[in-house]
Formats: sequence, C-alpha cells, structure tokens
Amino acid sequence: MSETSDFQQIQKQSLEMTLKQKASQMQVILGQLIEMNDDEIKDRIEMELDDNPALEEADSSSDDYNNDNDDDTSNSDDPFDTAFSQSDDDNDSDRNDDGLSFIQTKRRQGIDNDVYRPPVVNEASMYEVLMSQIRERDLDERQLLIAEYIIGEIDDDGLLRSPITSICGNIISKENEFVTPQEVEDVLEVIQDLEPAGIGATSTRECILLQIEDMKGVNIDIAQIAHTIVDKHFEEYERHHYDKILNALNIDEETFHKADKIIKRTNPRPGNIFSSGERMSNAVHITPDFVVTNDDGTLTLTLVNDIPELQISESYDTEYKRIIKRAAASDNATDVLIKRQYERATSFIEMLKMRQEKLYNIMKAIMLKQQEFFITGDTMTLKPMVLGDIAEMTGYDVSTISRARQNKYVDTNWGIFDLKYFFGNSLDDSDTSATAVKEIIKGLVENEDKKKPLSDEKLCSLLQEKGYKIKRRTVAKYRESLLIPVARQRKTL
Repeated sequence: MSETSDFQQIQKQSLEMTLKQKASQMQVILGQLIEMNDDEIKDRIEMELDDNPALEEADSSSDDYNNDNDDDTSNSDDPFDTAFSQSDDDNDSDRNDDGLSFIQTKRRQGIDNDVYRPPVVNEASMYEVLMSQIRERDLDERQLLIAEYIIGEIDDDGLLRSPITSICGNIISKENEFVTPQEVEDVLEVIQDLEPAGIGATSTRECILLQIEDMKGVNIDIAQIAHTIVDKHFEEYERHHYDKILNALNIDEETFHKADKIIKRTNPRPGNIFSSGERMSNAVHITPDFVVTNDDGTLTLTLVNDIPELQISESYDTEYKRIIKRAAASDNATDVLIKRQYERATSFIEMLKMRQEKLYNIMKAIMLKQQEFFITGDTMTLKPMVLGDIAEMTGYDVSTISRARQNKYVDTNWGIFDLKYFFGNSLDDSDTSATAVKEIIKGLVENEDKKKPLSDEKLCSLLQEKGYKIKRRTVAKYRESLLIPVARQRKTL
C-alpha cells in the first residue's frame, strides 16, 4: 500500500471517529432534552439563545394543528411540525384496526393563562418522598432497612452529617442487625442518585459536585472545569481567591465566569424545598406536558408545546452559505466560529424537533395501552405495563422511555397523573396491574374503622375475596409503596 493510500485511510478513520463522537454527543444531549419537563426545556432554550447568536426566535405565530394520519408529510417550515401536527381538521374520527377509538392528535402552541390554571398537587414530607423513590430501586429488604436509617438521618438542608459508623451503630443496636460501613456507603450511593439532586451528600462540596454531575443542558467542557474547581479548589473558591484558580487550571477569566455560572446554579441545601420535614408550600403548581380529553369514546392527545419556535439568524445563514461556497477549507478563526455556531444551532433545532416527536409518540403509545382507563377513568381497567412494552410499541430504547416519563404529567378528564402512574407490573402474571390493586388497598384503608384498622392479613383476605390471588407479603409491599403505615400506627381512640 502506498503512502498516499495510507494517508487516505488514516483520514477516513479519523473522519469516521469524529462523526461517531459527534453522534454520541448528540444522543447524550437529546436524552437530556427528553428528560426535561416543560419548565426545564424553556430554561434550556433561553440558555441556548443567550449563548449562540446564530439562533433566534422566529417572528411568527401559528394556529393549533392536528392530524389523523401519522404517515402524512408536511411542507411546513415550523421546526416542531411532525407527523402529528399538520391537519386543520378537528372533526374527523374513525376506528383503528384493533377496533379502538381512533385517536385524534393536535399540537397546542401555548396556554392561555387567563383560562388555564395548572392543577394543584399536594406534596409529602422529605422522608416520604425519598422513601417512595428508594422503593422503586432494586434493593433487597436489608438494603431498604439501611436506606430507612440513612434517610432518617438526613437533615433539613438535605445533607447527611452523621458519620457512617454512627448509622451502623444505630442499626446494630435498634434492629440487632450487623451491617458494615461498606454496606451503608453502597446504599448511600443509591440515595444520592434520588431527587432532588445533591440530596444525601455528606458535605456542601459533595452536594455541589453531585448537582454538577447531574446537570442537564450545559457545555460539557465548561461543566468539567466547574467540577474541577469545586473538587480540587473549593477552599480557594469559597475565599474568592480566583487568581489562584486561574493559574492552577490555566484558564482565562471568561472561561472561569462560565464555570462560575454553572456552580452558582447549584443549590448547596437541596433540602430547603422542605420545611421541618414538609414542603415550604403544601401545594405546588404543575404544568402538564400532555392533555388527553375524552369525547364520547374518542380520545384527543395534545402535546402542550409552550416553547418558542426557533430559526437560524438570517445574517448567519447568509454568511454560512458564503463560507461553504468557497473551494478550499478556511482556517480563518471567524469563519470557523460562524460554522461552529451555525451547525450547533441547526443541531439544537433538530434535536428539539426529535424531542417533541419522541415525547408525543411515547405518550400516544401509553394512551393506546391504557385506552380503557383514559375513556372510563376506572383505575381497575389499568393494564400491566412496563418500560419494555412502550419501547416495543415505539421502537425506542428502554432508556428513552425511562427518561421521557421523568417529571412528566398528563391532564385528563379524570384528573392529573404522573406518567409513572400508568406503569406497573402484573399481579402474579395476571392481566391485573399492580397500580389497580394499590388503588383498592388505598380505598380499603381510607374506609376502614380507625379504631380497628385493617392488618395486612385482613387486607390480603379482602383482596382474595374480590378474586385477586395475592400474598400478604405483596400486600405489605404495596402498602409501603403507598406510604401507608402499619395497622397499629393507624389506630385511633
């Protein structure tokens, strides 16, 4: 092989590697965008608009869209127009091949704040919120016991200031269970992965580091510098000895200010959203990401799209085309910067479009799977459904489905629901969803005689009388996941 061929082969391999790295980075950013809720995505767009002059809001408005055919194509220039937001006909309805009510779909570009009021959701205590999350993790009974003690030691700031050895001692003395410091540290690592980010950190420094690592939609290189500042130079940072940090990291002031901006976005006291174990406000407003309405068996799905329409700046578009027309590649710094900003802007617009389409298709699949519930509002009609079911229906990865359901809500004729509500394993391989059985348990407890509350054994017996093959251990597990105390703790005089 000649030297020329060798050089061409090296160039080809280098190009392939660059393209793979760029595709991988785009996948990471897309995953972050999918996980963001309505408020977070608007903040992310504002940040991108501030950082990239090639990107701007489109100076146009559009009406609501809907269509009845996912295979249609669109000639619209709207970067958010996809197969689900094209027709102007709101009145068509039909039946699909499965005999199900045909699903009409549309996109709503904003909410009239004079008409729409976000639903109010009651919040539980910090302990309850964290325990609810930890029960969703794949932990055994021993690990759950350790988690209870760790969470019980987290202070109002959201930090764990008790030594690991002290927690070990408490478990040994109170539960007569010998646990090692390593076991406690392993469970603590799981707790530190819960929400809000930074919870369970053992110091302010660690709390900030955890939040930087969890931060979405930031420049990866700048985030790494911010991480290094906190990790290696936290004392100098606290004392405002910024010159020492600049010299140590060999960075300029502009880069430092960008990193400092990321650090200042963190909350060194993540527990301060709670007050004495309770939320600062007993109710918070939540803007749903989807709206599903039922009109005589015909379901309409709306992706609430309260984000601005974006476009490439006309001056950047003109300049970019001029650069591309040149025969030879330009090493001019200005040209390189313009190309980079232009390509970043186009990628961001494309990823937003992909986010909207994926979120819509995932919610549509959930609606198809749980269609009877959306029509009747009867919890007992919920079907067993896991992430893999929706992944199979949409063709997306399980990780994409998992991200899409994070912090997302759907407003229905029957109330507002967290998307996680619709996911649940089957009860002993039956067609009954665990979510439906939990609702029965909740109802039985709400209507019980508080002087003689129902034990897990009695709850199990009542469920079996209703035809559900369920074990007492499963009843106890479901009761705990609902944050319902044991019978003796529910008893009143």
